[in-house]
Amino acid sequence: MRLVPISINAYIKKHLKNNPSENEKDLRERLNKALTDYKNGIKCSCGNDIWVIGSASVGNSCFTCITGESYPIDDYEIESAIKKRENIKGRRHIDEIPPNKIAGFFDDNGYEINTDLIKKPSLCITCINDDNPNEEIFCNMTRYDQKDDKEFKCFAYKTRKT
Repeated sequence: MRLVPISINAYIKKHLKNNPSENEKDLRERLNKALTDYKNGIKCSCGNDIWVIGSASVGNSCFTCITGESYPIDDYEIESAIKKRENIKGRRHIDEIPPNKIAGFFDDNGYEINTDLIKKPSLCITCINDDNPNEEIFCNMTRYDQKDDKEFKCFAYKTRKT
């Protein structure tokens, strides 16, 4: 599967160039609604995630149901929808877990976070809090929150004295 990430503004510009009779305000509203629906977990009638760009034109449906093609090949998708797809792959949603089995951490969208898979920056290894069980939750939250940042910053960092 290959979806090409594009910002809403870049897509609107490209779409209007190819469809000059399209109303920009209406297109922007439809895209924002489809993106909001996607982020809120609205699914296609077949059960797959909706394709935001296609859904803005024909209603909430997935790529396959809209185009009839099995997989996208260099088709556009709003970049935040692609990022969400990559981040949740293989993770359970809190709504899929029986209430008496819910434990651990979940992201803002309700997807389970496996703390064992959170990468530990080299800065953490030299920190006095690295082996402190009282700081583990805070450290994991800090690392997870910055997982996509180019530079890791921790305001609780204290150099380990050797």
